Amino acid sequence: MIMDNVGGPAQNHVNQINSGGSSNFNSVQNKSEDGHQRPNYTIPGILHFIQHEWARFEMERAQWEVERAEFQARIAFLQGERKGQENLKRDLVRRIKMLEYALRQER
Repeated sequence: MIMDNVGGPAQNHVNQINSGGSSNFNSVQNKSEDGHQRPNYTIPGILHFIQHEWARFEMERAQWEVERAEFQARIAFLQGERKGQENLKRDLVRRIKMLEYALRQER
């Protein structure tokens, strides 16, 4: 991780993130010649922002993969359960037909 001066623009960005503020990396703004505010980007601030976004992206991807694996396991379980129910139904239909046949033979 990049170490920067305490209280510098990058630290302002860290304070913004920690305080729930905007997560963009333009923590210091200067007035331009025409009087409009323009952001003052710093290399440490930009690097910190990129590192923060990358870590967030990796965490979201890992969570997505965990959820995907859980859903795939659930799908496999439910498919197995469905197959078992189909087998049970087929066996019961066969038994019913056999009993109906035996009943007809007795009459």
